Amino acid sequence: MVGPVGLWLMERSLRAVLSFYREDPELLRRLDPLWACRLSRGWSALRIQCRDHAHREVVCGVIELLRPPLAALGLVQEIRVLVKGAEPLVFPVTVPLPSSLLTYDESIGD
Repeated sequence: MVGPVGLWLMERSLRAVLSFYREDPELLRRLDPLWACRLSRGWSALRIQCRDHAHREVVCGVIELLRPPLAALGLVQEIRVLVKGAEPLVFPVTVPLPSSLLTYDESIGD
């Protein structure tokens, strides 16, 4: 883990995510791949710059952990995972429910 100075210098969005999981050391440890990334935040996206393609695959494995705190704080609308020489992978922060889950089922309550 990084000391207080390192925490102060990191991107505010990452600090918020780490703070969200501070009570669960196992989930916090799963976010370790982010320490090797450069993070920046634009108007609507958190950009995660990875070292190489293999690292990007590892980072994509923790996207599900990034969504809840980013959605709760409303900081960004999407997460962009970047690596030099490849198209960015874009993940929405909030995943819309399928319309079938939003419709009322008459059988409920029977």
